[in-house]
Amino acid sequence: MKMGATAQQRITGAVGDAGLNKPTDVIAIQRLLNGHLARDNGSRQLAVDGKMSTELLEAITSFQIAGDIAAIRPGRVEPGSPTLWMLNQRPDAFGYERRRMRLKMSLTMTEPQQSIEVFVFDAIMSSPGSQFGHAAIDIDGTTYSRAHTKYAKLGRDDYITSNLTRVKRDVVSLTLRVTRQEKAIIKAELDKRVAAQAPYDIAVNSCSTNVADVLEKVGILAHDPRFQLMPSSTKLVTPKELLIILSRSDRLIKRTNYSKSK
Repeated sequence: MKMGATAQQRITGAVGDAGLNKPTDVIAIQRLLNGHLARDNGSRQLAVDGKMSTELLEAITSFQIAGDIAAIRPGRVEPGSPTLWMLNQRPDAFGYERRRMRLKMSLTMTEPQQSIEVFVFDAIMSSPGSQFGHAAIDIDGTTYSRAHTKYAKLGRDDYITSNLTRVKRDVVSLTLRVTRQEKAIIKAELDKRVAAQAPYDIAVNSCSTNVADVLEKVGILAHDPRFQLMPSSTKLVTPKELLIILSRSDRLIKRTNYSKSK
């Protein structure tokens, strides 16, 4: 595509996070970014030295966020990618400074961070149905636990203590970032399920499938879609799968390990 009299800059390999970062390609991206950064009074120009740096990574990521650009990997520019195409647009046409201003305003107006906890428990080999472990979810001190006999609401601290000292199994706590609205949606869905008391089903209504279900209602991936068993007829998610996927989530704030009493 032509941009007036200026030829479009091309790169031969990815630049940025986990990219090839060939010096000639890095220089091309540094120059393109500087053209946009020049229109943002609060941003410094990048050194055009062909070297990958934290500053370059942050500049690429900020550009993608400001432009709401879909990226295969945030902080990286691939040949022929939407990020490279947008970088090649005239800075005044792209409106970088206006986009950056809107982004800054949205960040300052962001509500205080909310969180929820997901618990994943060790297996109990002597207990029928518990050989795969257990999972529960906590909203502001109320833990929702889908057991074989009923769907219960329990006090967080007593529930954790009971599992560590009486049941004697380790617990992993995953604290996840959510918005106030997302937390309200999750809580309402959990309360509805407790009220319904639908029969336990390991494939569609188990401890871990319930946790995965409610999280995915607000867009938090909680299962590995590559290994979903018969996706048209089951929602089967094991506690172990839940632990692996959520441990890698960009919503994860912290992971805490609680060890059972000896």
